[in-house]
Amino acid sequence: MMTLFGSALTWLLLASLLGLLNSLKFHAPGLLASQPYLSYGRVHAAQSASFLYGFAVPAAVGLGLWLLCRLGRTTLAGPTIVFVGAIVWNTAVTLGVAGILCGGSTGYEYFEMPAWCVPILFLAYLMIGLCGLFTFHQRQPERLYPSQWFVVGALFWFPWIFSTAALTLLCMPARGVLQATTAWWYARNFDTVFLGFAGLASAFYFIPKLLGRPLHSHYLAAFAFWTLALFGGFGGMPESAPLPLWIISLSLVGTVLTVVPILAIVLNFYETVRHHLNMLDADHVLRFTYVGLFFWLIASVQQIIGALPSVSGITDFTWFGAAQKELVHYGFFAMTLSGALYYIVPSLLKLPTSAWCPKLLRVHFWFMLLGVLISYLSLLVAGIGQGVLLANTGNSFIEVMLRTMMPLRMSTLGDLLVVVSIAVFLANFAGMVMQSCRQCWLARKEAL
Repeated sequence: MMTLFGSALTWLLLASLLGLLNSLKFHAPGLLASQPYLSYGRVHAAQSASFLYGFAVPAAVGLGLWLLCRLGRTTLAGPTIVFVGAIVWNTAVTLGVAGILCGGSTGYEYFEMPAWCVPILFLAYLMIGLCGLFTFHQRQPERLYPSQWFVVGALFWFPWIFSTAALTLLCMPARGVLQATTAWWYARNFDTVFLGFAGLASAFYFIPKLLGRPLHSHYLAAFAFWTLALFGGFGGMPESAPLPLWIISLSLVGTVLTVVPILAIVLNFYETVRHHLNMLDADHVLRFTYVGLFFWLIASVQQIIGALPSVSGITDFTWFGAAQKELVHYGFFAMTLSGALYYIVPSLLKLPTSAWCPKLLRVHFWFMLLGVLISYLSLLVAGIGQGVLLANTGNSFIEVMLRTMMPLRMSTLGDLLVVVSIAVFLANFAGMVMQSCRQCWLARKEAL
């Protein structure tokens, strides 16, 4: 598991650095213009692939394996296979990102990895995912906790959507606009269901545990799980897409109906914590988790509002959608996983939680929080401003871009703060690993 977490944090830092470079190049196009490998399009695709496949998938799987072991009161099945699978996965991602920078991207958002990388990634995931299922099978308690539902759902969801997208986009490409439809469907399922399941699994475990209170309602959690699985995958189709009207309508209905699991989750957590609100900031794991959950709520509401025809007619093809993705990826998933790692890593290394450097921990939290907020609000303002200005036919496209340049420059500041926060977290993580190695070395020396 430490291999998965360590590699995930390294890829997260690389993704944030590429995101910062991408942000700089957008309003300073002359930056590194002589380097074809670092053109805006290639850097953007490499940043997306680094975050999604370098960080998000390994971090979600590592968290899921730990929760299955912890809640199932069992040990990991096939740890050697998981280690080999993690090495194969990271090797494939490294080669894939290098291929993207060399111009080998597929051109599909969220699925930019070169075609020759896809079978290797799928094989590596199967090696890790099957060990997760065997771990789940050998659990001790009969009754399942909600976090286990979300983990198993995520473990099944990713290979399904990944293999479907690979078959219909690369192996046996669908015709015409159906390719774009598949790409939109894959992106929506990845963000809303896969990342949603993984992040919510962490929240459902750590918030009740660290507060010392039982979850308010397992039935509400089950209802939220099934409705998010049912409605979360429908959506992502732009209103202006050249598709039959029933597909656009189904996409809109599915997106709006995600309000049902959102309300169920909010009610469940509110009833769980309402008498202990003063304790949420007493623990750093809780702080990261509840802030990430709050960002998930904002991003989900924005997704619903943005799908309404009266709003999408203004915000489509603007930075409005990029702001929502920024909040899902860094505000919700990265924050939630960071909180989980602050609890998990000491337990894996057999160190006390106080072994974390408290100063670096505070820097990580506040820089991450400020960076995400600045980037999100700047892109949101830029997107709404673009939509309003573009609705006036008297404004030229160049004029619109120039008038929204200041929010984009502000978003670069947010990206810089995110880079610093992740670098600090990785340094703190490396310090924990060094402490564990030192203890092992001293114990071995004493034994000899």
